[in-house]
Amino acid sequence: MGSGPNALNEAVQLFHEEHEKQYAFRQDDTPVEIYQLHLKALGKTPKPAFKPTPVSSQDPGEPIETRDVFFDGQWYSTPVYQRENLPSGAAFIGPAILNQIDSTTVIPPNSSAVIDEWFNIRIALTTEAEEPALASAADDSTQNGL
Repeated sequence: MGSGPNALNEAVQLFHEEHEKQYAFRQDDTPVEIYQLHLKALGKTPKPAFKPTPVSSQDPGEPIETRDVFFDGQWYSTPVYQRENLPSGAAFIGPAILNQIDSTTVIPPNSSAVIDEWFNIRIALTTEAEEPALASAADDSTQNGL
C-alpha cells in the first residue's frame, strides 16, 4: 500500500480486490468502512529529571502496629510500618514489616534496611555470625540489597 494523498483510495481498491479473491464478487459502489485501525509509532521523548529527596531522618517513626512473626523457628515481636509514611533516610534493624498498597516488604531479623533518597528500600542481609549495622541512605554498602 502506498502513502500520500492517494493512499486511502489505494487501500479501498486493495480491499475490493481482496474481497473479490475471498468471496468471488466485489461491490465497488458500496462504501467501505474502517472499523479497526492499528498504529505503531516510535519517537523520542525528553528524559524525566528526578530530584533526590534530602535525607530527613534515620528515625522511621512509630510503627502502625506490632505483630508476632515467626522467623527461623522462633517468634519475634515485629514492628509494622506504612511505607508511604517513611521519610528518606529512615533506617531499621530487622525484623520489620513495611506495608504498602501493592506489596509487603519483610526485613528479616539481624538484617538492616534504609529508605534512600529515591525512596527505594535498600536491604542488607546478614548471616547469624555477623552483627547488623544500621545503614544510612548515603551508604553505598547496601547497594547489593533490594
